[in-house]
Formats: sequence, structure tokens, C-alpha cells
Amino acid sequence: MTKKLTFICLLMLLANGIWAQQFTVPAGAELLESTEFKNNGVPYMIERRYRLPSGETLYAYYDAEGGNSVTVQRIEQTPLLALGADINIPGMPGYREFNFGDDRRKLVQFLKLFKLGKSNYDGGVKTPTLSDSTFSVASGFRNEFILLLDLLDETWVLEHKMHGGSGFVYTDTTQLKHTQRYVD
Repeated sequence: MTKKLTFICLLMLLANGIWAQQFTVPAGAELLESTEFKNNGVPYMIERRYRLPSGETLYAYYDAEGGNSVTVQRIEQTPLLALGADINIPGMPGYREFNFGDDRRKLVQFLKLFKLGKSNYDGGVKTPTLSDSTFSVASGFRNEFILLLDLLDETWVLEHKMHGGSGFVYTDTTQLKHTQRYVD
């Protein structure tokens, strides 16, 4: 019995170590830019842009509010998410695109981490859940969820693209808002 328990504990420690490594900035990455996104003057997300030795750009996102009580630890914390692509528009700031593919779970977790959600009729922001109609998938279609951050005014939009046979594509968009607390 103790051998089984020891094996399970070691396996969990190993899996936790592998999971934690998934979100680290690679060695040799050069910090190019650090930006704070704010809502009513209060920062809620930090974006850091790194140049990798391979020439690629890595975007790392941090929770500005942090789960740590010591401010210094927030600077050194591991990124919560490392993905995103620039969509450049000549003469305009452009967009930052987060393509979640058909992984609704990862999308909902991202929205919860950065306190993004859909407005209620009473003006509050609803907590995103997998049961929301916004995140429902259409059967018979290949679904793709793309979250866009407009760098001009820092507004968020969720695009749900449904790809059907013979090149058919339907896109549904939902405006998202940042909140300090969810109202359900």
C-alpha cells in the first residue's frame, strides 16, 4: 500500500513539474516590450513581448492583480498564457488575436482569469461558463473560437467561426467586457 501511495505521489509531482514548465519563458528570450492593460485606470493584465533566439516573438500574459500578497513576486511569476498573434493594420494599432480553435474549456478559463465576460441586461458582467449559448458548438461544423483585443481602444470581441462543407463559413461575434467582479 505504501509503495502505491509513494508511486502516486511521485507521479503527481512529476506531472505538476511538467505542467509548470509549460508556461515558462524560454532561456535566451529578450524582453522587447511590457504593456499594462487597464480598466478605469486599474491594471488587470500585463503583456510582455519577447524575441526568441529562433527569431519568433513570444507574447506572455500575466494577471496584474496576482494571487501573491508580495508585489515583487508578481513580477517574477510564470505567465498564465503564452499565445497570441499580431494582426497589423497599416496606420492603425491593429489587433491581438488569441485562437483557441475548438477548445472551449481553455477559452472559458482564459476569460475567467482576466475577468472578461458578456454583459447582462442590467449592465453587469456574467461569469463565463461552458453552458453559455455563446460557447455552444454547432454539430456538423468545424468550430473555431477567436478572441480579439483591439489595440486602439482595448476592447474585446469573441468570434465564433463555423466552417461547413464546400467552404461555407458562418461567423458570430460577441462583445466582451472586463469587470472587477462578476454579477450572475
